[in-house]
Amino acid sequence: FCSRLTSGALLGRGLWSDGAWAFCLMGAIASCICGGSSPAPPPAKTDASAGCSTAGYDWSPPAEETKSAPAAPVPAPAAPAPEPEPEKPKPPPKPAPTTPITLETLQGEWVNSMGAKIKVTGTEVALNGLVMKMHPLTLNEDGSVSSVGRLWQLRGWLEDERVEFKEAPSKEVMEFARSVIWTKATEERMEEWTQQMKGLGYSGSASNPLSRGIEGCCPGTSDAAARIVKDDVDRDKAELKLLNDLIIKYRLPGLRKVPPRLVIPDFSNRGHTGLSVEHVHYLATSFRDKGFQTRKGDQGHDIPVLVQESTTSDLGRKSIENWRAKLQEETGFPPKEHYERTFAGQEIYTSLGNGHFNQALNLFANECSSIYNGKKYLIGNDRNLREAVETGVSAIIVRGEITLKDREIISKLLNSKREYKWKVAADGTVDIADSTEDHKTCKQFEALSKVLDAVELNCLVRSELGITDSHRIGQ
Repeated sequence: FCSRLTSGALLGRGLWSDGAWAFCLMGAIASCICGGSSPAPPPAKTDASAGCSTAGYDWSPPAEETKSAPAAPVPAPAAPAPEPEPEKPKPPPKPAPTTPITLETLQGEWVNSMGAKIKVTGTEVALNGLVMKMHPLTLNEDGSVSSVGRLWQLRGWLEDERVEFKEAPSKEVMEFARSVIWTKATEERMEEWTQQMKGLGYSGSASNPLSRGIEGCCPGTSDAAARIVKDDVDRDKAELKLLNDLIIKYRLPGLRKVPPRLVIPDFSNRGHTGLSVEHVHYLATSFRDKGFQTRKGDQGHDIPVLVQESTTSDLGRKSIENWRAKLQEETGFPPKEHYERTFAGQEIYTSLGNGHFNQALNLFANECSSIYNGKKYLIGNDRNLREAVETGVSAIIVRGEITLKDREIISKLLNSKREYKWKVAADGTVDIADSTEDHKTCKQFEALSKVLDAVELNCLVRSELGITDSHRIGQ
């Protein structure tokens, strides 16, 4: 006890005054006696000007704690998003019926895959409220449905009691045609159809097609279900290569001049609808009024692509029969006698491309009259026109063994790739795969004339020429 007390007293002796030190020592002794524990050393007297120098001790005042800024409140965790309800599984489709599709089957209202509303009453078919008088339902001998005029050929039942048609003028050419699906106009289906039409812009004042005076603005008449297709360079190259490969596969060497009198449309041309009489006269009028322009390099008229065909082959006979039927119903083409002289021979040429061009020249060969103003098509002093009428122009000739499918592909690609300019070598070799695209602007009329069938092209020519009074309107 004495040693601890003495050491504490001695330690503080130098820092305290005598009276203060004695008082502190007495308090320490009393605390020790009463508390039963060793007295704590008296607090050292701190000199403000100097700190304690005793080794092992630091009697300097503690540094003030730095007050830190209050921490930002931690945001409460967001409530977890509710899990979406699982979609109800769709019921499996109903198997396609096996019963025949009769006239009674198609009665009532339908919606087709192109966005059009259809109503069948008897044999009459109405498209968006407009009765298609030229395209009634046709029946087979057993009473089953065959087609909707020359627009859609019936193919048969699909699942869920849907009916598939092919967009083709005849059964013989419908295999590769686009499918058009009819679905019964149930309340659920009509709700889907209404939403689809609103998304395509057919709402408000456009919702009632019969109140509009613009042809082609009815849903379904302008391919409402089609999607925007962007330019695809790779696809263009692939299609040009396909066209080039097919021509190389079947063509005869070099280019040949074939007199137009030996040429008729191929059975496969323009979806088997033949040629547009209005466009034939449009070209003939241009030859007469502006003079015949010969082809120079890659500029000028298109190079005709012709099939060297026998008059007795299967496709040769079909081409002849198809063209005879066209001449029977349309008097605006050159007279039938002109072609019968060719049909009596053993060889004809059928056009896969540039068919209107050759028949326009035949109008001059027969000095036919214009269907527009009655003026005759006379060669006169146009030497280039005379040579084209009597001798023909340089053409690509393919062998008659070419299949119907390949004819259709060539015919389609010749028109759809009209903007690509072919390169013709001195020996008659034609390079299509590496042809260059012509980026010059052209009239919409010229572009559309390459892809429409004969009936549509007639309408286009009348629109271009401003013809409003013709017995061909509506045909």
